[in-house]
Amino acid sequence: MKNKLEHILLSILLGLSVLLGLSFWLNTIFNFNIFCGTHWDEFAKLQATQTPISTGFYISFVIAILIFVIGLYFIYRSTLKQILKPKAQNIPLPATEQPEPETKVPEQPIVFDNRPPRLNLPNNMAQIATYNHARIVEQQPTNKQTETNPYNSIISEIFSNNGYVVKPNPKISGFVPNLFAIGNNEVVWIGGVDCDIEKMMSGIQKLDSVFKETLEDIPININAFIIDTLNRYNSENNDILIFKSVDELKDFIEQHPADDITETDQESFDSYSEYIDTIIQYIKNI
Repeated sequence: MKNKLEHILLSILLGLSVLLGLSFWLNTIFNFNIFCGTHWDEFAKLQATQTPISTGFYISFVIAILIFVIGLYFIYRSTLKQILKPKAQNIPLPATEQPEPETKVPEQPIVFDNRPPRLNLPNNMAQIATYNHARIVEQQPTNKQTETNPYNSIISEIFSNNGYVVKPNPKISGFVPNLFAIGNNEVVWIGGVDCDIEKMMSGIQKLDSVFKETLEDIPININAFIIDTLNRYNSENNDILIFKSVDELKDFIEQHPADDITETDQESFDSYSEYIDTIIQYIKNI
C-alpha cells in the first residue's frame, strides 16, 4: 500500500513537472499560454482555416507526452517487471537414477511483487519473540551443540559464497537442519547431514503450512537437500536433493547461485528477510 501511494504521488509530480515545462517552452518560443482559453480558441480558428502552424509547436506536445510516458515507465518498472516475469522453473536434479515414491512437498511458483510482504501473524507475536529471547540462556547448550557440528560452517560458507543469506537453524517439529538459508525471489533452502528423511519432510510440510497461514498471495519456494554420507537414500528424489558428499553439494550450488538482488528488489528482500526471522522465532513454539 505504501509503495502504491508513492507511485501515485510520483506520477502526479511527474505530470505537473512536464506540464509546467511545456507551458514555459510554448510561452517562450511560440508566445502560447496553454492555460489561457483565448489562446486555444485562436489555435482552433487557425486549424479550421488551415492556416500553416509551425511543426515545432506540435513536436513540443509529442516530446512532452513521450517524457511523461517514459517517466511513468521508470516509476512502475519494478511492478511491470514482476507482472511480466515468467514462473520459476524447477531446479534440475544432479543424478539420473529413477526416483523412489516419496511424500511430495507442494511445489510453489515464484510470484514476486515489489511491495513488502503483507503478513498475517498471530496477535501475540511480540510476546512470542520476547519469550524466545528470555529462553536463550536455557537453550544455549542445544545451540552450542548444533554450532559445533563441523558440517554447519562448511555448508553455510558454500551458500554464503553463492549469494544466499544464512539464517539460524530453527527447530521445526523436532527436526533441526544443518542449514537454513534464503535467497531473492522468496527462496528458502533447508539442508541436513545424514538426517532422517521422514523427519525432514515432516518439518518442511509444517514450515510450508506456517508460510501459507501467515503470508498471503506470495508463495515461498522451499528447496531441500540431504548430504547422505551413509548411502541410506536414493541419489535422486523428486522432493529432496540427495548428495553423497559436501563437494557434490558445492558443485551443484555453484551452478545454481542465488538470484541477484537489484536496487528495486532490495526493499522487498529486506522485508522478506525480516519475515523469515520472525517465523524462525515463532515456529520454535509450535
